[in-house]
Amino acid sequence: MAQKIALHILEPQDRFRTALARLGYEAGFHCEIYEDISELFEAIPGNGVVLIRDGGSCSAIPALVRHLALQGQWCPFVGYADHPTVDHVVQAIKGGALSFIATPGTTDDLLAVVPAVAAEAELRRDLIERAVRAHQSLARLTDRERQVLDGIVSGESSKAIARVLAISPRTVEIHRTKMLGKLGARNAADAVRLKVEASAYTNIAA
Repeated sequence: MAQKIALHILEPQDRFRTALARLGYEAGFHCEIYEDISELFEAIPGNGVVLIRDGGSCSAIPALVRHLALQGQWCPFVGYADHPTVDHVVQAIKGGALSFIATPGTTDDLLAVVPAVAAEAELRRDLIERAVRAHQSLARLTDRERQVLDGIVSGESSKAIARVLAISPRTVEIHRTKMLGKLGARNAADAVRLKVEASAYTNIAA
């Protein structure tokens, strides 16, 4: 039997929280409820979808995504509001929400979005976890090792990197060897791949 999709509902008002949980159960989801963001942050969900009320003059989701990213974590947020404007939805999606809907009133409202987002989240989770690991590996480099890596990513030779950094090619090779070792990279191509993967983390944490 397939495991039920976990629906994590973050709704500050009791009556709406209860109503959404009931809809979620009727739709066949396993529901967890949260009164505020601090409860969610106490134990970041490792699966499923986070359904979060996101009203107000601007979307709160971009700041939440950045906050989690800086801790090396991620949540697949689906925002909802009673009467979301186009600008609000665009702001939330650009800030990291996977979807945005009007406040659900039926099981069909949830079934129309949650399964698809849950499937997308599983694909993204692997990519983002790889990005976080790559970012953490790069954080162990010294400034000079990072400069050498930047030169390699730009396709420059050791001699060209040495000229830019005003050091000898031999010193560049020493930094290159140390950099590869810290990254656990077999060669320059592996190091470049890590740099590219880490850029995904930089984008969401910016």
